[in-house]
Amino acid sequence: MKTYTQFIAEARQRIALTRLHHGSDRASIESIRRSGPKSSKEGSQGPGHYVTPDETKARKYAEFTSKQRGKEPSVVSYLVPSNRVTRVDTIPRKLTKEPQVSIATPIIYNTRTGHAVIDTNYAKNRIVKPSSIIRAKNKKK
Repeated sequence: MKTYTQFIAEARQRIALTRLHHGSDRASIESIRRSGPKSSKEGSQGPGHYVTPDETKARKYAEFTSKQRGKEPSVVSYLVPSNRVTRVDTIPRKLTKEPQVSIATPIIYNTRTGHAVIDTNYAKNRIVKPSSIIRAKNKKK
């Protein structure tokens, strides 16, 4: 028999959520919202859809890539159960084509690099709507 305190602690752990973000140009984000994310062919944590729990980092990446493409930056967010996030702290030595995520292990978050890879099939149903469009800041002359 569990005590009330044990029950509440277990319930909080089960329902805890983590928000992850992916930054890109607006057209790519709209495509992700319509059809789901596409998996990269390789990456530091293997193939998958790369995200970060740091929204500021996702926004900066969106601004950087969008500027190169001549497009408007945007961010899509995902809400996932925290207990589905596997944490690693290894320093990736190179890009790899070996998958590390799957439906059984849908999210791997590297605490050293600050990014995570999420299984694309898992991510598809966890998009938080609407995605945010990054507005240009007013610059003083």
